[in-house]
Amino acid sequence: MKVSELMGRKVLDKNAMEIGKVSDVDLMPKEGIIDTITISTGEVWVRNRTFEIKPRDIQQVGDYLILNLEEAEIEGIFEEEEEKAPEKTRLTLTKED
Repeated sequence: MKVSELMGRKVLDKNAMEIGKVSDVDLMPKEGIIDTITISTGEVWVRNRTFEIKPRDIQQVGDYLILNLEEAEIEGIFEEEEEKAPEKTRLTLTKED
């Protein structure tokens, strides 16, 4: 399967609940393998969020990308990524004359 065929593919959790779509794929070029796949929740969840999975998190690839994760495990991934994310700094820009 080509990487381009994964892009935009719908993603389901292990209970066949729609999670989102594949929005990006990171490759390890020297090894020729996928390192991570980024999933965007888009319109499926209340707010648009993205998270990364490893190939080991995939149960099956067909018309859908089916994960071997449940919704609660995916929520845990969101929490981990939010903890790792650097704090956002608000900047105020002013124009000097």
